[in-house]
Amino acid sequence: MANPPPEPWIGSVAPESVLWPGVEGTQQAAEWHNAPINTWFLPKYAHLPHPVVPDEDIGGMLTQLSATLRQRLDAVPPPPPSRRTRPGERPDNSRLKTYRTRLRPNTQQKEALRKTAGIFRWTYNRAVAYLKAHPNASLTDVREHSVTEDGLPLMNLSWVTPVPYSIREQACLEAHTALRNGLADVRDGKIPNFELKFRKKRALFSSFRIRKRDWDGGCLKIPNFGLGPGQRQTKIQTGIDVPSLEHDGACIKQENGSWFLLGQKDMGEEKMRVPAARGPEMCAIDPGVRTFATIYDPLRGMAAKFGDGEHKRLFRLGTHLDDLISRSTQATAKKRYRMRRAANRLRARIRHLVDELHWKLRGYLKQNFDTVLLPTFNAHQMSRRGQRRIGRKTVRAMMTWAHGRFRSRLNEAMEVVEVVEDWTSKVCSTCGTVNHRLGGSEIHRCPGCLTVSDRDVNGAKNIFLHWKYDFLNQ
Repeated sequence: MANPPPEPWIGSVAPESVLWPGVEGTQQAAEWHNAPINTWFLPKYAHLPHPVVPDEDIGGMLTQLSATLRQRLDAVPPPPPSRRTRPGERPDNSRLKTYRTRLRPNTQQKEALRKTAGIFRWTYNRAVAYLKAHPNASLTDVREHSVTEDGLPLMNLSWVTPVPYSIREQACLEAHTALRNGLADVRDGKIPNFELKFRKKRALFSSFRIRKRDWDGGCLKIPNFGLGPGQRQTKIQTGIDVPSLEHDGACIKQENGSWFLLGQKDMGEEKMRVPAARGPEMCAIDPGVRTFATIYDPLRGMAAKFGDGEHKRLFRLGTHLDDLISRSTQATAKKRYRMRRAANRLRARIRHLVDELHWKLRGYLKQNFDTVLLPTFNAHQMSRRGQRRIGRKTVRAMMTWAHGRFRSRLNEAMEVVEVVEDWTSKVCSTCGTVNHRLGGSEIHRCPGCLTVSDRDVNGAKNIFLHWKYDFLNQ
């Protein structure tokens, strides 16, 4: 007697697979064509073989699935109000959009921003120390201890007071909110424990928050701070014109040697997140390391790859960054300064390459699909030491791709249907046979029906079949 399949959905692969486009031959390079998209990672697409049963109306089946999915999504009651503070949500259920613009300060303004960030960090750490000793303290108690002059009676405040009270107050609010959110996640069972930590002076990133009244006409209102006698605070050059801020809580951030302003504005109706299941255009995505995302499109009978093999370029840049950091520890002070600036440029270059892929893929999905099936890809859990089954090079490439950040960006633009992807790589999407010897091969060779296909395309189709089985049998 044959052993039962390890998962119930695998038994439905053979009868379901004949209704949808196949994956045979997708391992051949000649089947793939470069997409007409102007970008560094050259997206590819391939036409899939027609279904074995050609008389089936794929568009009609997808329309019926989408209609049922929309009914179920509408029937789900809204979640209760979260105790966690979310910067993108408002009490009236309208959403805020965070915009980011580059700041180009002059030498005096850089010094003012650097000192402001340092005093903000010092105030934050003082609030953290107070909260560690008094975890149940209110925001008023934290503010009185860390910001007001009564809480700092024995200290020389001449280096602190030039930063306005409203900016230092934001540091206390940030520490108190972080503790409240962390304890709420522990109570809800999302994380096992939580510890509020201090911020390091030598961290690669620094930031401070301001109120909207602290930014006027493009000028950060820090009176006589970082300027000579009789000089006035001048306007900071920005990438986009920001004469005023709409909301409190804007952030000025230093990242890899550059300064940015992060503000919030109300989203228009055309910018709101697009709901799922609006039509028959549905796709399944297989996230990975060698290929960032492989898309299976059953309606058009196509497969697409974004970032195929580009992890090698990012890994090469990361190796160069490691070598630069290692050599900088043995260099003289002047050379070490230049090497640190070069390291910042390398970090920014890697981040920009990954961000470009994220934005281009998000735009492609939003423009071409109504429903996106995306597996839960927990990179941090898969890379945890002592539990992982992958090498350090794979871990580094996976973390560089920032799959979690892409999921957040895609969720901001459109409603995503989260699915599971267990056994989707080893199972043949044609007959349902499990290939236990797949390993790290890029080609899937079925030991049952002898079908040869691309590993990622086979997995993307299985993700679609897996979701369909779970959706119709739940």
